[in-house]
Amino acid sequence: MNPTHDLKSKGWTVTCQDAADGTGDMIVPFSDDLLSQMGLVTGDTLIIENQPDGSLTLTKTYQAIQG
Repeated sequence: MNPTHDLKSKGWTVTCQDAADGTGDMIVPFSDDLLSQMGLVTGDTLIIENQPDGSLTLTKTYQAIQG
């Protein structure tokens, strides 16, 4: 995996990998640097949006804390 960081758009580019299990699922590899920069941790929920150019945009959701 070799993610690239685009400073202009504040985005990252990674290449998805086929899960190779016959489901058509894809694996999106995140480097430690990418996780740190995005503030992501295990258990976070991401929204996945298809873009017109065929790319995907992943955005972290922020859920209200219930108490």
